[in-house]
Amino acid sequence: MPMPDFRFRHVALASASAACLLALVTSAQETGTGACTDVHVFLSRGNNEPYPGRQGKLVQAICSGLASCDYEDVAFDNALEVEYCSAIEAGRKAGVAQIAAYNERCPDAKLVVSGYSQGAHVVGDVLGGGGGVFFQGCTTPAAPGLDPDSTPGSAIAAALLFGDTRHTASQSFNTLAGASFDGLFPRTGQQLAGLNKFAGVLRDWCQGDDPICAAGDGKRTYDVQHHLNYFDVYSGAAGEWVKSMLGETTSPSSSSTTALSATSTSTEASSSTVISTTTSSAAISTSTSSLTSTSTSTSSSNSSSTSSASGTSSFTSSIVSSTILPEATDSSTAASPTATPDSSAGIVASCKLHLGLAALGSVLFMIS
Repeated sequence: MPMPDFRFRHVALASASAACLLALVTSAQETGTGACTDVHVFLSRGNNEPYPGRQGKLVQAICSGLASCDYEDVAFDNALEVEYCSAIEAGRKAGVAQIAAYNERCPDAKLVVSGYSQGAHVVGDVLGGGGGVFFQGCTTPAAPGLDPDSTPGSAIAAALLFGDTRHTASQSFNTLAGASFDGLFPRTGQQLAGLNKFAGVLRDWCQGDDPICAAGDGKRTYDVQHHLNYFDVYSGAAGEWVKSMLGETTSPSSSSTTALSATSTSTEASSSTVISTTTSSAAISTSTSSLTSTSTSTSSSNSSSTSSASGTSSFTSSIVSSTILPEATDSSTAASPTATPDSSAGIVASCKLHLGLAALGSVLFMIS
């Protein structure tokens, strides 16, 4: 009987291992390198956005010119098919846990938290507390917010909300023309009081005709693009405000820049991203290799609602009834579904199965 060629067994096992590694890396967003930086930014992305979503431009603006600055994504699954409230609660829990973990590990770091649209709802719940009834009658449980007078809340030097679904009119921290309008689900009572405890370090950006944060009575004309373009228009101003809160000043002629892509390309790495500036440029480094995946357009049947530049109250009503936020189907940042811990576990199980089958195949090949 001829001797089996062990090369085939090695190829089978290597191929199965590589496939499983690829699935695991691209399915989950892990955060935390173990290294401490002077400034650490938490980003909570919009509905169905890839990491870091549109806020990539904001990180550029904040970290540019700073000697030690990095960011991590609040890790939660908010793909289109995930119930809005389930995603919000998962994001709130993850945000609290990640902020607490980083503060414990790096107590001297100044923390910045930012959220956009659905992600702003998450950040607002982290700070002010959560709970309520939202899209299609879904609910989130009552939960307390962080305390600004004790850690980790006291480590937050700046907090930003953009296009917040829970924007509340006439708050001292509101800015732009939408300041006097309520969003789809304005905060009241204890949750609003809790958010106001962070008023000294908080800024809420809302454009006047944004159908999400400035929905108001739903009887005005709205511009959908003004929910989508915050980071094209205001990243520079927001970055300068954050630096003022950090007590940092940078020279306008500084040659330091950041090389963070803020396009529809999503970089999902098994670590947080570290932006380390040099005299001529800034490199984004990770403790492990990353995979870059190009976003693709989703839900073409829904794209008409977001491609139109303007709409009336019927558009706002359709958002409330459908739970699809404008950024979810905008082709510039449509996201691939993000795996939840359960789905990651499923991938692990699948990998074990494939590796086992590959090994079994090689054994049968040897016997034959």
